[in-house]
Amino acid sequence: MIQAQKLCKDEQEVNHLSRRVVQPLIYLLIGLAAIGFLWKILTDPSGLFKQLLITAAIAVVIIFIAKKLMAKKMGQQSTAYQRAAKQSSKLKKKKATPRRNATHLRVIPSKRLTPKKRSLQDKKENPFTVIEGRKGKKKNRALF
Repeated sequence: MIQAQKLCKDEQEVNHLSRRVVQPLIYLLIGLAAIGFLWKILTDPSGLFKQLLITAAIAVVIIFIAKKLMAKKMGQQSTAYQRAAKQSSKLKKKKATPRRNATHLRVIPSKRLTPKKRSLQDKKENPFTVIEGRKGKKKNRALF
């Protein structure tokens, strides 16, 4: 127990030291970038504009490619979702149609002696899927 507390304090000291070293480096990097940007504006504004356009074009191409790859990956899940949504909307439309009640008929309540059993055909299949989880697996408590 004491050893675990000592390790925890050592980790905090390392994090504090690394923050103390990294933070000035980040400020230095941002400062140098600002100086370079101002220098480029003063000496070669057209070159800066061209460089910004090229950087923006490369970023657009990378984003476009990434979205296409993600769309292919998500496409399989999307089609299953769309199919389930269609089925759900059809069920809602069926339930939304009003029934015509005959006003001249009278309902006589009756007692059923045996409850009616539902057959497998009567059960509707739900558009839900089961996602396998990690309920049965134990967590690794050694890290805490």
